[in-house]
Amino acid sequence: MLAQNTRESALRREEFHAVLQNWLDQSFDARAGEADSHAGPAWLWVRHGGAHYYLSAASTRAGIREYLRLVRNAGGDPEWSLETSLPGTRDRVAVGPDHRIVDGFEFYRHVAGR
Repeated sequence: MLAQNTRESALRREEFHAVLQNWLDQSFDARAGEADSHAGPAWLWVRHGGAHYYLSAASTRAGIREYLRLVRNAGGDPEWSLETSLPGTRDRVAVGPDHRIVDGFEFYRHVAGR
């Protein structure tokens, strides 16, 4: 599984991409982390553009692989936008100019107080 971090030790986006690629190359784990961990679903924290984001422990190899394909297609700098969500729900990150939600890539913007 991916090494877990905290919001205080959040990775830069470029580091995030490198960590995900290394995990794909070096492991055979089906999921990014332990969904039932005492730390909750926020497994890998990222900071970008003045905001914090987190990858859920439930993210799958296939989802991460597809996200990294989109990263490569965007020259390493994919657009992130937020999926329209209902009040009280998490803000899921969509990727690329077509605002694609990647199945199995459970990635969210952190909003304080939720």
